[in-house]
Amino acid sequence: MKRFLQLTILWLLAAGFVSPWWLGAQEAVEPAAVKAPAESAWLEREVEQGRELKFQRAVTYGSMRSAEFKGFLAKKIRGEYKPEEIRDYSRALGMIGLVPEDVDFEAKVMEVMDEQVAAFFDQDAGLLYTFADSPLRGNLSLMILAHELTHALQDQHFQLKQWPLKRKDNDDLVSAHMAVLEGDATIVMEKVYKRVSKLRTALSDLATAATQDSGRLQRAPRYFRDMMLFPYLEGRAFIEELDRMGGMELVNSAFRSPPVTTAQVLHPKKFYPKREVPVACAPDGTVEPGWRRLSVNTVGEFGVIVLLRQFDHESDAVAVAEGWRGDGYVAFETGGGNGLLRWRSEWASADAAKRFANAYRDVVTKRNAQRQPALVLELKESNSRVDVALRVPAAAGGQRGGIDTK
Repeated sequence: MKRFLQLTILWLLAAGFVSPWWLGAQEAVEPAAVKAPAESAWLEREVEQGRELKFQRAVTYGSMRSAEFKGFLAKKIRGEYKPEEIRDYSRALGMIGLVPEDVDFEAKVMEVMDEQVAAFFDQDAGLLYTFADSPLRGNLSLMILAHELTHALQDQHFQLKQWPLKRKDNDDLVSAHMAVLEGDATIVMEKVYKRVSKLRTALSDLATAATQDSGRLQRAPRYFRDMMLFPYLEGRAFIEELDRMGGMELVNSAFRSPPVTTAQVLHPKKFYPKREVPVACAPDGTVEPGWRRLSVNTVGEFGVIVLLRQFDHESDAVAVAEGWRGDGYVAFETGGGNGLLRWRSEWASADAAKRFANAYRDVVTKRNAQRQPALVLELKESNSRVDVALRVPAAAGGQRGGIDTK
């Protein structure tokens, strides 16, 4: 799990660290610089207090040099995905319109993930890594270490290795699970920060966060940016609402039985007190000889929001996507590079299905303004169901039929 220092500017603002109430806050003792792991015991206690859970055993730390991280990350990716799997997954997202059709997916992931890391928790090994050549100094680094310590605490109580975070056929479920982990850790981090910082250091931290180089993330396709921020921002709001409705016991119950859709995260009342079960959607998976299946997956409510926002539906994307009740897609390709996407979705009503169908027709029309030869869309509505069949001819001259990077 990886954190970016540029996110701290959002954390600081979202948590109200520079709002007027801070002026009346009591000043806390500024901590000395922490050199993890030897001097991190006090921070572990702060995390325990903020999360209202105790570490069951000593935290195990690992150490590496900053220059080693990129190789470590590449090894992790290649350990989970073969190069052809990454390429096929990227092509499927491009067919839908979530990313540019010609994006080098692995390169983009490596680029944005290799930016401003201070510490990270490796749930596979159960190790909290810090960097030998980058001592943890200053409040921002302490915030990140507190965040990662929270993941170590979560792992001890809720066995993160058993969570389906590596599923390759349901991005929506993985995003929902990640929202629980990251939202919880972000709130704990904020609590720790409030206790160890003063107004003047908060303003300094905000300035430092604003100067961090986040250019790689900002230049990445919007899908990368929004999906990366979702667990932190929407996850934080989700955990905060669960705490309001039922306290930390309800939060802990979300760890024992996490939400399975981003819809449940975006709308906590679809998670508690009664869960809204997503409708199973299996599109037609039969094709003629010569077609190879690339990917089977789920877009989810938040994925629909991201898709529509990229094609000038900023004002109605949330309202359209709110009618989502389930979806599934399957993507195919021929040896010549032609693609076929079948995408089935269920909606709250026939009207909700029609709103999505009209919005997706508009998406395809706008994509066709950027590509030759044109995409061929067949869209069928049946009550609350929408079936998409999208033929994606191999782009001429390397032109892309995906999205721009706005």
